[in-house]
Amino acid sequence: MQARSLASVALRKAVSKGYEYHFDYFTISYSEEYSGLYGGVLQRQTQFAAACISRILSLYKSNKYTKSVPTSVIVIGHSMGGLVAKRLMAYPTTLKTTNVVITLAAPLQGPVLNFDTQFNEYYAIMRWEWQFFLNNSKEIKDKKILISIGSGPRDVLMPAGLTASNDSYINALVTAIPGVWVSPDHVSMVWCKQLVMVINRYLFDIVDPNTEQITQNRAELTAKAKQYFQANRSMTLDPKIIRPEVPMIVDAFWYEDNRRIYQISRPTIDRTIYLMIRLVSFPQNRFVAIEAINVDDKDWIFGCNAMYSNSIHRYCKHATSLGELSRWLGAAKTFGRRKLATIHLHNLIEQHPDWTHVIVKVSPTRKPIVLNVDINDHASREIKVNLPSILSFNKQVIKQETEANSLYYELLLPGFDVLHQAYLLYVEPTANCQSEYHVTAEMHVPWAKNHEYFHYFTHLQRSAMKLRLYKSNPKVILGLDPTEYVKVTILLDPMCTFKISISNSWYHRLAQFARHYTPILLPYVAAIVLLAARTNILNLKSGSGCVSIHSALMSESVKPYYVLVFARLVAVAMSASFLNMKFHIITWDNDEFKYFTNSLLVLPAFMIALGIVNVSAAVVLAIMVFSSQLAHRLLFRIMWRGGSGVAERVASGLQRLPLAVTAAMLFASQLACGAAALTMGAAFYAYLISKMYEEYLEDYVYKLMAKVASRICRIFKSKKNENKVKSTTCLALQEDSGESSTSESVKVVDKDTKVGETKNITNGKSKKDRSKREKIDNSKALVKKQGSCEAKEKSGEPNETDKQNQPTDVDVALNDLNFHMTMFFMWMTVTIINIPALLTWARNFQYSIVLRPDTSYNPGFLMSVCSALIWQKEILGAPRTNLKYYDVVDTLLFFMATFIIVLGPISMSLVNYAVTFMFVTITFQQMFDKCNEDNSAEVKEQPACEVKSDKGNESEETKDKEDCVSDDDNDKRQDDNDECKPEESESSPLVEDNCDVCDESRIYNVFKNLKEKFSFNNDV
Repeated sequence: MQARSLASVALRKAVSKGYEYHFDYFTISYSEEYSGLYGGVLQRQTQFAAACISRILSLYKSNKYTKSVPTSVIVIGHSMGGLVAKRLMAYPTTLKTTNVVITLAAPLQGPVLNFDTQFNEYYAIMRWEWQFFLNNSKEIKDKKILISIGSGPRDVLMPAGLTASNDSYINALVTAIPGVWVSPDHVSMVWCKQLVMVINRYLFDIVDPNTEQITQNRAELTAKAKQYFQANRSMTLDPKIIRPEVPMIVDAFWYEDNRRIYQISRPTIDRTIYLMIRLVSFPQNRFVAIEAINVDDKDWIFGCNAMYSNSIHRYCKHATSLGELSRWLGAAKTFGRRKLATIHLHNLIEQHPDWTHVIVKVSPTRKPIVLNVDINDHASREIKVNLPSILSFNKQVIKQETEANSLYYELLLPGFDVLHQAYLLYVEPTANCQSEYHVTAEMHVPWAKNHEYFHYFTHLQRSAMKLRLYKSNPKVILGLDPTEYVKVTILLDPMCTFKISISNSWYHRLAQFARHYTPILLPYVAAIVLLAARTNILNLKSGSGCVSIHSALMSESVKPYYVLVFARLVAVAMSASFLNMKFHIITWDNDEFKYFTNSLLVLPAFMIALGIVNVSAAVVLAIMVFSSQLAHRLLFRIMWRGGSGVAERVASGLQRLPLAVTAAMLFASQLACGAAALTMGAAFYAYLISKMYEEYLEDYVYKLMAKVASRICRIFKSKKNENKVKSTTCLALQEDSGESSTSESVKVVDKDTKVGETKNITNGKSKKDRSKREKIDNSKALVKKQGSCEAKEKSGEPNETDKQNQPTDVDVALNDLNFHMTMFFMWMTVTIINIPALLTWARNFQYSIVLRPDTSYNPGFLMSVCSALIWQKEILGAPRTNLKYYDVVDTLLFFMATFIIVLGPISMSLVNYAVTFMFVTITFQQMFDKCNEDNSAEVKEQPACEVKSDKGNESEETKDKEDCVSDDDNDKRQDDNDECKPEESESSPLVEDNCDVCDESRIYNVFKNLKEKFSFNNDV
């Protein structure tokens, strides 16, 4: 479908011109494979294209109706198809059948995102083939021509700097091609009418009329390529070019105007006109700019010696074309087609001293013709602009008002050298401009040939011109002083004067960052995740436990002034020439990445990546906390169609037996692709952590409810004690009044007293107090000796030695949760890098179950093996503290983060293996590493590196507390009618200490038991 525009225009051109030949267009379909993200399919696509070319040529056989049979094809490749097309020029089976190749927005210099090693391998093989088959054979290379075209500013998928190649004869942006000033996006470039017309004109012009096939003459191929794809922006003639003389029409209208600035306007032209511009050596006549509107002559400007004359004027019989000094300009459609010629007149006099005039030819036409001529000394029209400061937000005036009737100005922009810079250029009419106007501006980049683009200002369109680069100055990248500056040529309307100003554009500066440096953020994110993991490793080393992912990201270990300094030193060390041979990476020679690494831009990029990780962590946390049930139910309803009940049972079973998921992942890595195993593991890991969060929050709610209930209980109990104090006071008053005392027996149920034991409460204050005091002392001693209802030894409470070696303030569940959250982010980083492999496998699943080649196999297999350890709480348990080799892991994490910052932007495959290596290292260290003997020598019974959970002791705690007997039975035996009767036995202090109804632990266990009871009933 994309070739339809090229084919239809070619057919209409052949029919309308009456040619006896035409072009047959064939298309090759790759089923929209993701070759831009996954390099593993490029080799297969190249083989398929080579087979198609052989098949196409076999369709043409010699017969009496054709002069010759085609022996080669013209290949036009778009995007990654252009990369395949370039390789076909040096591919062994198509070496002699592909001579002309045109690439459209193809990444010839390197991939946009170098995700895997297959990209590096493909580019390396292509470079070797070009060197061996073409560069070493001049005879074969002279028959071939490669033209690469970039799409320009509207293409957000393919940076224009990557479309250039040292092997191309012409590298050009679409906006720099003569007759094309519209910037298409990445996809519409194939059917852009202006570009389609230019390509077809070139193809028809390189046909040899004798053989009706593509010419084998390299000189003709290159001359036509320059004519159609390269604009003439020189002011001087090339002395190497031989220019034939053209006869002139003697009886035409020859007109010479002695003014330096003027305009000639005619509604129609009935007779050929020759406008004569005299060549003189005056300083003010050094340069001329000529703008022609609606002049369609191919050769319209000449140089000659007007040595002949008649009674009215002088004229030339022959003249030499100066067409190489003219070019098409971009213009609004309603203002006509425009051409511009810029000529250095003094240089022309030096090269051709016999010439006397420059001639402008205008052929008869019905269109309105306008000629604008501006002769000046050039220096007065060249303005060197001081660019506004990076902190400036206002317009900076360059020219308050242009010269009256002037046409031409040049703006030099020193300091405008790198990609991330962006400015806005304003050309605004002054108050004396009362009519319609048209101004054209063209930006020229001297170190990036054919990277020009246009902008025009009219009374209806006054938007500013966006000044942006697509290739940085090579001298600035190397640290040298620039000698060439960006130039903006402005062609004004002579009928008005204008104000020219410039300003910073923060919006487009950020857009430049996003366009060219977004691929760098992913390696920086991976480095930050490793630094956050390093923070938790340091905490485990010190025994303080893991912190949350947000706390880790805010720690000192993640601060940029540590890792970026070391990264800068590593980058300097790796810039040595002998290290370049160690890494066969196609993007190693990318000057933009080198400049970025050596500049201060790494700091804002690091901070942006840090913000991305923080936001991602917040989003992941919110999803896991608030949507855990919804997420895992949706997941298992998709995977299991047996209903929600079955899905819940499957989820619960997998949570208790994660080895089943590990086995499935290992099978997926072998039978599908490693990326599929990584994605499956990421989903299950997220499910496990969501359940951990759910249990932790549930436990936190139960503890909170127990605390509230305990306080409420103690409030009511305090009121009850007040009533007891009142009744005791009443009893004392009765004794003082001389009432007879009686003794009675009271049965008190207590843990430390046998049931049914009789205790006497006798009259007499001293005896009663003494007995009460003795029992209280005995109960306190008993509490100190044996503890309360739950025995400390049974509950697993650590002894004093353990307390000195274990962090007493660490929440074990939260510690485990934070550790796994950090590991989950490392897992997700590897998964995201391998997404292209997953998409390619899913796209080609209908053709093959197994992805070949699989660049994600090694990370997928290794992390699947690690999941068998990291997900087993019975094996690994909580993260261990004070291990022997935490220092080594800490150093490795910092080194890998530095390594990723330096080399990650060059190749994502390095990031892939670096993060996988650290994940495997942390897993096996937690599994097999030993305790640090220096710190744990004092502890023999329980090593300091083990952190045991107290959840397993809850059942024993509950069992011990169930032995306590409540005081409710005693309370019922009190006489409600006697307000002054004591309601408390003498042994109540002992009962309170041993069996406190308001104890938080007891209430917490009640809630847990109720939850388990209801869960059991629901399951039943």
